[in-house]
Amino acid sequence: MAYDSAKVPSIFKSIKWRAFTVNLDIGGGEFEDATMYLAERDVTNLVYDPDNRSAEHNRDVIVRVIARGGSDSVTLANVLNIIPGWQDRDAILYYSNFLAKSNAPIYIGVFEGDKSGRGRMTDTGWQSNLQLHEYLDAVSNRFKIVSTANNMITAIKDE
Repeated sequence: MAYDSAKVPSIFKSIKWRAFTVNLDIGGGEFEDATMYLAERDVTNLVYDPDNRSAEHNRDVIVRVIARGGSDSVTLANVLNIIPGWQDRDAILYYSNFLAKSNAPIYIGVFEGDKSGRGRMTDTGWQSNLQLHEYLDAVSNRFKIVSTANNMITAIKDE
């Protein structure tokens, strides 16, 4: 089955994926392009997205992840920057931590918008306009940060 490479978030293309693993794609959207991209790399991508997937689908994803003892990796591709409040961003990070296996990599892609630091509604929804470094404290509260590069924070569940 073909997919649209342009719809695969850039962070997916910059990660060196381990075959035969399961990635939890939080906020992965309604399309299957990233899932098909990862399938070509022998990675199972489970999309959890309350805004774009049914409650039944999301429940099934969580049940699958918990049943296997957690995901081998977690992606948040341009998710934190579309959430207006820090409390809600922290909740996403908390659940990412809870649903990942120990030492699992967490890949957080950030679209910085206009980099003004002033959030606003756009034609496609909320945009925080925060720079990557402005997310580091929140991420480090839940994970050990390994690197920051190319609009992506790479962290690990440190347990």
